[in-house]
Amino acid sequence: MKKHQSLLITCMVIALAFAWLFKSTIRNAFAPKLTFANAPLQVVDSNVIGSIAAYKGNVLIVSCFQTWCIDCARETPGLIELATTFKAEKFKVLYISDESIDKIKHFKHRFNAEQILFTQSAKSLASMDINVYPTTFLINKQGAVVSTKLEGYAWKNEWPLIKKLLAE
Repeated sequence: MKKHQSLLITCMVIALAFAWLFKSTIRNAFAPKLTFANAPLQVVDSNVIGSIAAYKGNVLIVSCFQTWCIDCARETPGLIELATTFKAEKFKVLYISDESIDKIKHFKHRFNAEQILFTQSAKSLASMDINVYPTTFLINKQGAVVSTKLEGYAWKNEWPLIKKLLAE
């Protein structure tokens, strides 16, 4: 009996170690779907109500973020650089948070992120199955998700793909 318990405990420890080592790979395999493309979003600086779907025809990077999130802060300078590099009319970087307008504005001004369109969702991000921050989607001109990244990403790696999507 003790031998079986020892074997079971060893297997559990190995499984937990494997899961911990490959947690980002496992998480990306189960990345959330973009099911909220038509959800109303308030543009922070203009109070205009829009949605992700309203930007169909553009290549989009949509980042669901929280102002307290360290990985969100780390991802932001790279997305600002991307938005500056691809100043095309058909490319937008859209940030979505469910926090207060004041907190979102403070985050925006902290990074001097005028190139990014900051929005507030009336619905909680958790209710839209966003539980990891940032959850960032790359969306083509047809409105289809091309890539989803969790917990921050160096989007500079995707420049060739973005150029290709803009050329389509």
